[in-house]
Amino acid sequence: MKKLSISLVLIMSVLAFGESVLMQNGAKVWRDRAYTLSGLPESFQFKNAVPDQACSGYTIVFPAGCRKALIAIFDSEAGAQVAAKHNGIQLPDPVYIDQPPRKQIMRYRMYIIPQPPEKISCVPSKAGGMLLALDDDVPDAPAVDASHPQVPATLQGVQSFTGQEYRFRPGARVVEYYVRVPSQGINANTGLMLLSHNWGGTWKLTAPWCDLLSDRFNLICLSVNYLQSGENKHNEVPYDHGLLQAMDCLRALYEVQKNLDAAKIPFNRRRIYAAGASGGGNVSLMVNKLAPATFGCVIDLCGMPGLTNDIAFGVGALNAGYSKDPASPKYLTPAMQEIREPGNPAHLIIQKKANPGNQVVIVHGLDDNSCNPADKMLIASNMVRAGFRPATHFLTKADVDGAIVTTTGHAIGNRPEVIAKFGGAYIGEKGPFVKLIPGKSDLDAGSEVVYPVTGGRYVITFKGVPTIRFEKD
Repeated sequence: MKKLSISLVLIMSVLAFGESVLMQNGAKVWRDRAYTLSGLPESFQFKNAVPDQACSGYTIVFPAGCRKALIAIFDSEAGAQVAAKHNGIQLPDPVYIDQPPRKQIMRYRMYIIPQPPEKISCVPSKAGGMLLALDDDVPDAPAVDASHPQVPATLQGVQSFTGQEYRFRPGARVVEYYVRVPSQGINANTGLMLLSHNWGGTWKLTAPWCDLLSDRFNLICLSVNYLQSGENKHNEVPYDHGLLQAMDCLRALYEVQKNLDAAKIPFNRRRIYAAGASGGGNVSLMVNKLAPATFGCVIDLCGMPGLTNDIAFGVGALNAGYSKDPASPKYLTPAMQEIREPGNPAHLIIQKKANPGNQVVIVHGLDDNSCNPADKMLIASNMVRAGFRPATHFLTKADVDGAIVTTTGHAIGNRPEVIAKFGGAYIGEKGPFVKLIPGKSDLDAGSEVVYPVTGGRYVITFKGVPTIRFEKD
């Protein structure tokens, strides 16, 4: 009878936890899902296996008697709140779940949980949690560096704000953005950088860029889920193509500066940059246009040009869904097209006056079949005529190194490393050509920027939350 009881306990343990698993890169994170772990720091050397967990139910189950645990929860505001409820101490490094050969499908944050309860529900995060290590395998909590201010929760992970109304979709918009501070902390020379994803992408695509570039260049990096992120079809609602999308990015920048100031954290207000690829390249050029006194350097990788006729009306591979019919609610007015043109000669003169030393870096493959390099050459040409000196890199096979630049097509290669390769001289703290804005940014100066267009003018105001409006003649 005693043997039967012991056997029953063992069976119940297996049912509750499954087999134990040693968590390391490549390990299966849940017994009921085909996902594997990646991104775990090499310094984390776990010696003991932990009870296997299930993803279903979104619950982390702890064995009785454990003193502390290392867990990972989906990187979101809700996930951070779950950890905070259990006195979680966040570690600086993110980890990821993969589904080979697809990498970094979802991003998680690691937390040390002292005296964990029997269970932690991760339901608010809308994702399963991971148990990584227990007791002696749990790394020490990061030491508090007295030389760096404590970073408030508003400057970590996924945050949100209210976006400006899109006339094709009336009503309030909630815009999510991811913010990453340097792992070494914020100091007086820490700058800001927007990193923008492609047409149809989301903030999750450029969040890993933030992690890489934030630490390498001492920057607080932002990845914004700007208007129509995640959308590819525009049969019903036209694609904004860079206007309110850029305004969303500027509002995220405004939010971060406001939160830094509220926490009394000094940073370098003259080190402000932007970069993006494809649709994000266009958004980067547009934030540079709409806030002309704000950016020291903008890096455009294989970016879409302005809202050309081909893109607006779907003549080529891209279709923004606009109409040529003045009677249509989707009619594209000349004014709407002019404000979305980063190479508009009259507007470039206004930009030049606001920020004479503004540096634009263009990296574009000559075999790009998605975004015609000839369109980008015209934009660069207009910039030169306006007095700017863009650094242009139109890639040929001689530029392909197989590691950073892997193709002369639209993909280019390892895009965050491409940003570092071609833009590092301008955004690095000690870069040979480091670019700082000459005075106050539009955000700090409370500027109003005016761009004349056919039939009126667009006014971008920075007197409070950044907003754009059209005024008729």
